[in-house]
Amino acid sequence: MKRYFLFLGLFFFLSDCSKQDDKIINEEYNKSKTSNNGFSFYKGQNTYTINHFGLIREYVLYIPPNIETRKNLPVIFNFHGYQGKANEHFNNTNLKNIADENGVVLVYPQGAPLDGGPSHWNAAPLNSSSESFINKSNVNDLDFFLSLLNIINQNNMLNLDRVYAIGYSNGGMFSHFLACNTENVFAAIGDVAGTMLTDAYNNCNPSSPIPVLKIHGTNDGVVPYNANVFIDNDLYDQFKSVDQVVNFWKINNKSNDQFSLNNFVSSSWENYMGPVNFEKYTYESDENQSEVVLYKMLGGGHWWDYSLDENLKTSSLLWDFFSKHSRQ
Repeated sequence: MKRYFLFLGLFFFLSDCSKQDDKIINEEYNKSKTSNNGFSFYKGQNTYTINHFGLIREYVLYIPPNIETRKNLPVIFNFHGYQGKANEHFNNTNLKNIADENGVVLVYPQGAPLDGGPSHWNAAPLNSSSESFINKSNVNDLDFFLSLLNIINQNNMLNLDRVYAIGYSNGGMFSHFLACNTENVFAAIGDVAGTMLTDAYNNCNPSSPIPVLKIHGTNDGVVPYNANVFIDNDLYDQFKSVDQVVNFWKINNKSNDQFSLNNFVSSSWENYMGPVNFEKYTYESDENQSEVVLYKMLGGGHWWDYSLDENLKTSSLLWDFFSKHSRQ
């Protein structure tokens, strides 16, 4: 009889374990449930994992150590570029001080390997009629993001009216894709040196107006400003130009025909990669608060930062933009 009950107990235990999909599975999760004031995340920078559709996915989570309460905090999801690593992207994007000063949670998800090789984000629909050369897997990154948002928002830690997404290169493409395929989730999105893939562009149906920040260098040789891309000497039309992307969001947000233009000179960058002059275009709407802002970096390449001036670093530009917007 004892063996019988032991078998039943083992059976129910194994059945329960099989239901752990989309839950944190590393040791820190189990430890912190009892040692971290009821939360399964530690303050500061830590790496966690979830089992998502049978694939172990990593993400870097940063919770400011100096916050008094874990309630109602803004959150920024930041997506690395093609072949990128979440930890390196965290270190390169300089958002930690902004998070500390403003009580912002940072999430840096790790892209899945493409056919066992470089990491990537699926930035176009999985059922696209024509696959992009950086969108050739069946990994459901859209659902991965939604799962992360739900997991991280334990005990209502996040302010769901202040959820932001930003990405670099392929990660920027993914931020557009998320805005196209989620319903009233984001307060604003941003894109640095990315664009919209043609299939994502053609199938984009945002549920509402959404503020968009676009930053792009005119000398970008990886994701060209005007969208002409050569791979092995063949011309691909998978990318939309910066102007097409900006015009798409202007139409979606019902922007008026007027814009304001500000100019900044980043001479401190000259000794490194050449001078970059900033042109900031701001398009507003008469019907809502969903402005579209374009930083056209004259002479800029395929970079995250275009200046050594702290006030002109991308982290400062994006927080200046994000901090003005809440979900409408």
